[in-house]
Amino acid sequence: MTKTRVLIIDDEKENVRYLTTILEENGFDDIHGAFDGEEGLSKVKEVDPGLILLDLRMPKKSGIFVFNELKKSSGYQDIPVIILTGEGGFLKHLAELREFHEDVESLGDEATEEVLNQFITSRPDAFLEKPVEPEVLMTTIHNVLITLEEVIAKRHEEVNALRGQKTGGGVVFKGNAFDSSEKSRCNLTAVAARLASTGATLQDGFVWRSSDNQTIPMTKEDILAFHGAMTDWIYNNYKASWEHKEALNALTTIAAVEDYDIRKGWPDNKLV
Repeated sequence: MTKTRVLIIDDEKENVRYLTTILEENGFDDIHGAFDGEEGLSKVKEVDPGLILLDLRMPKKSGIFVFNELKKSSGYQDIPVIILTGEGGFLKHLAELREFHEDVESLGDEATEEVLNQFITSRPDAFLEKPVEPEVLMTTIHNVLITLEEVIAKRHEEVNALRGQKTGGGVVFKGNAFDSSEKSRCNLTAVAARLASTGATLQDGFVWRSSDNQTIPMTKEDILAFHGAMTDWIYNNYKASWEHKEALNALTTIAAVEDYDIRKGWPDNKLV
């Protein structure tokens, strides 16, 4: 994210310096400035930014004009734009003059962003009123720049964590609860492998310890069945995680990825 090229369009040089400092302190190093709307449009063509911080009230070309021009251009309409303004009262006055509302008095209670939407052709990626706090700015930039791939990767990590919880959360076999941690599974595999490969038998009175520390009598057939069921169960948990990841990979919007329910479709922990 911090490799993104940022263009700040604001006629106040102090504002450009302030925003640049915040960005630099948070790892951004490819930052450009423009000091009026006309220069801003030229700089967009010159530097091809990955993010624009846009002031509204500027000489030559306003931020509203710049925004609408960008959104009309097939080459620039997808550049994320965060609008920054301290001109809430000015916008409401413009809306009243241009009679965007029959009930002019209601504008006083309307959010500045809603008034701004009267003038622009599409919604900005974010809107912040000045003065902008550094933490708010960086949170907003993160939310705007985070990519679909990054969100999917985060959900994949959540799937892996959920799989770990489920495979380590215990199982029920023949009515008894048993530990399903990796260590317990390895012990079970070792016993089952010895029985299967050598044809060995279990000593009389062989028991397996349950989750509540009870000793459960087990026959050779019980151990082999337990191991087989446990192996299938582990596989099905991994299969469920693979299916969730494939489903996430197929989604095309961040909202859909974030709303996807990763808790469905996991195998029951009752083996038999």
